[in-house]
Amino acid sequence: MEKKTDWNNRSFTYMVNHIVEKHHKYFKKEMTQLSMLTTTILKVHGQDHKELLKVHRIFHIIQINLIQHMIKQETNIFPVIKYYDRRPSKELLDEIFYSIDELEAIEEETKSMLKELREITNGYKAPEDGCPTYDKAYKKLKDLEANILDHNHLERDILFSRLKNKG
Repeated sequence: MEKKTDWNNRSFTYMVNHIVEKHHKYFKKEMTQLSMLTTTILKVHGQDHKELLKVHRIFHIIQINLIQHMIKQETNIFPVIKYYDRRPSKELLDEIFYSIDELEAIEEETKSMLKELREITNGYKAPEDGCPTYDKAYKKLKDLEANILDHNHLERDILFSRLKNKG
């Protein structure tokens, strides 16, 4: 059983490194495979399952959002948070909060897309006439959603919330 991490007693640098190592690496690996899977099931089953066109489109919008989100964090936000961890200042906090605010629209769109994806896929349940690739794609989409929500919770509700308490 995985031991629960007490994030309130971890440094900001530790949290940032954890997010990149656990979540960002996962997203980068899984999104490539999910792109191929959603494209394959669309080509094979799209004639009989019209919803796959939407599944394919929505997944790729989520993929674009995640890539933009990760780039923004890894190049603009996380380095500043790490620097703040070593040399705290109001100016650095202001810079962090400005950058975080820019991400909120992307996060909200992604959450909305995930909800729509869950509805279209009937809770990620492949149809009876689906193949193993269909099952795999839906399982991976379900896992992706769980990871995105966990990632967002860790960032927004814990990391960013702790930083706001410093402000």
